[in-house]
Amino acid sequence: MDSLAREFRGHTTGKKGGSQVFITTHQPYFVDAMEPKEVWVLEKQESGFSAIRRASDEAIVKNMVAEGLPLGSLWYSDYLDAR
Repeated sequence: MDSLAREFRGHTTGKKGGSQVFITTHQPYFVDAMEPKEVWVLEKQESGFSAIRRASDEAIVKNMVAEGLPLGSLWYSDYLDAR
């Protein structure tokens, strides 16, 4: 999954007006290969609309990844869910 994540990163420029890649997944091993700033969480609200936030917006997620915990494991442990 790491090589797949690198491949996708290689197709982005990070520049204004440049290309970006948006991937949806239910695969925690792919999420493990990503950085918290690269992962966006979409949650459907009762209104039917989706709320979106970046995983890196959660201080506990950033800190746990910095300690070496895989991001996909944090997802499975509900750390990426809205609280």
